[in-house]
Amino acid sequence: MTQTIAPRVRVLVLLLLAATGLLLAGAGPASAHAALTGSDPQQGTVVAKAPDQVSLTFSEKVAMSDGSLRVLDPKGKRVDEGKPANVSGTTYAVSLHSGLPDGTYTVTYQVVSEDSHPVAGAYTFSIGAPSQTSVSVSDQTAGGGVVGWLYGFGRYVSYAGFIVMVGGAAFVLACWQRGSGVRAVQRLVVSGWLALAAATLLLLLLRGSYTGSGTVGDVFDLSLLGQVLQTKTGAALVSRLLLLSAAALFIAVLFGAYDKREDEEKRDLTFGLAIGGTVVAAGLAASWAMAEHASTAHQTANAMPDDELHLLA
Repeated sequence: MTQTIAPRVRVLVLLLLAATGLLLAGAGPASAHAALTGSDPQQGTVVAKAPDQVSLTFSEKVAMSDGSLRVLDPKGKRVDEGKPANVSGTTYAVSLHSGLPDGTYTVTYQVVSEDSHPVAGAYTFSIGAPSQTSVSVSDQTAGGGVVGWLYGFGRYVSYAGFIVMVGGAAFVLACWQRGSGVRAVQRLVVSGWLALAAATLLLLLLRGSYTGSGTVGDVFDLSLLGQVLQTKTGAALVSRLLLLSAAALFIAVLFGAYDKREDEEKRDLTFGLAIGGTVVAAGLAASWAMAEHASTAHQTANAMPDDELHLLA
């Protein structure tokens, strides 16, 4: 019996490793993030009169918070009103204090593009004449550093956990129903569930810092977490956690009541589990499509289902 089981377990593991490798190979960073396409005042210009506002135009709509767009004087003091607004299309502006003196001013921005990735940058302009001093800004890439690395790691672990959990359960139902009683298979599927649940929770905690300061200390900032829950990505991650509770029930039935049935009795239950499992798996796949690149494609109605099928394939 053991000699018969072992080859099938090896086949399952190899299939899951291959599927995970293919998915992760296609899950690298995309290049279609928002980009700054214009500004007023422009980079490096010298204006004769202090402007009333600074405006930035991006290649797509972006998400901004009160601190996303800052204007600093030569000494590093903020001179903006702190509440950027979407003035038209993809153009955003922040009002400036009145009566600004001559000198070089630094504009910094950190926004979230429609595909959920943070984008940051900075430039300078001068009023009257350039000053001898200006503010130095961090050259760290948005979404970089320790928090960025952890966030990327969490994304890959979540993909791998999804493949192992869904692939393992599908293999049992479609190819090897007796495998529901094999301890190695049970551990494999449960491990996939645990990995996906832990990674999703990690992404939820890291999200605020990942799109903001990038500091580890902000990971447990409840105010940031509250802001994340109001975003599209936050809603998708919470939806994934809720669907994982349904997946836990599915796994409990698969390795519990289903395993105890006789072969004849399993046939009726197999169909019901297959339908329920497909619904849960599709919902989990949709949580990625909702929050990432597919939801911002020009043909969203086609791109999101395609993204789900890519995960389920």
